[in-house]
Amino acid sequence: MRSNVLRGVAVLLVALCLGAWPHVARAQGVGMDAMLKQTGYTYNTHNPTTWSVDLTRKNFGKMRVILSTGSDMLVTFVILAKKAKIQKTPQMMDALLTANHDYDYTKIGLDKDGDMFVRIDMPLRTIDATELKSVIDQVANASDEIYVKVATWIKK
Repeated sequence: MRSNVLRGVAVLLVALCLGAWPHVARAQGVGMDAMLKQTGYTYNTHNPTTWSVDLTRKNFGKMRVILSTGSDMLVTFVILAKKAKIQKTPQMMDALLTANHDYDYTKIGLDKDGDMFVRIDMPLRTIDATELKSVIDQVANASDEIYVKVATWIKK
């Protein structure tokens, strides 16, 4: 009797674990293409895990929002400036650190190449088309606002 209960619990746990995998797989590949279509944005597919949406905002102008999926994450970002165009000063770093504190769910900083970025990382399992559109808009709008705060230190 006890072994039947344990066996039943084990089968249930395996079923629950296996049931979670399709959600991650659905958000990647074809699923991301379908969700991007549902956002209403025109997008480009660069490879099976990378897409971009070109948008225009008041301060920054034309920007490319890049979306990339990893094992179970969606990273959505904008490069505000390449390393060669950034004049690093203590004031610029202070502006970046303050902006990083001011925006919830948004990371702002310098990447490993020295480029200035604004990004949001989300678990794929939580993404649907509505949330995807919201994340794209949040990254684009935050980039536009932050650009004003750091434009002094970005060479044209």
